[in-house]
Amino acid sequence: MKLRVTVNGQSYDVDVEVLEEAGAQPGRPAPAVTQPAPVAAPAPRPVVAAPAPAAVAPAGAKVQNSPIPGTVVEVIAKPGQAVKRDETLMIIDAMKMNTQIKSSYDGTVKEILVAAGAPVKMGQPLVTFE
Repeated sequence: MKLRVTVNGQSYDVDVEVLEEAGAQPGRPAPAVTQPAPVAAPAPRPVVAAPAPAAVAPAGAKVQNSPIPGTVVEVIAKPGQAVKRDETLMIIDAMKMNTQIKSSYDGTVKEILVAAGAPVKMGQPLVTFE
């Protein structure tokens, strides 16, 4: 009997000699050989949406950027709030340490660009000032 066997994508033609059918008894035909059921193709992986792009501050604006990568724990400053230089604007968790992000400017908070729970990258704009 001739068979074709495929191993790792390579096909081989082989000769097979059947000496005795499995389960055959003298005078009776051998049981039918059944083929294994086809295996269904794996389900396609779900498409994961890309994270939303980080907020970008307008060119020329006074901006407080994140000095570290991490996750915003708490936003303390509010839009319209007057702040002094070195006043805490928010707290970012980086490597299980809470870091106070302090204002680099005296001025009024124009916009908060991140929310509590948001991941931030180093250099990412956090707050704009008027």
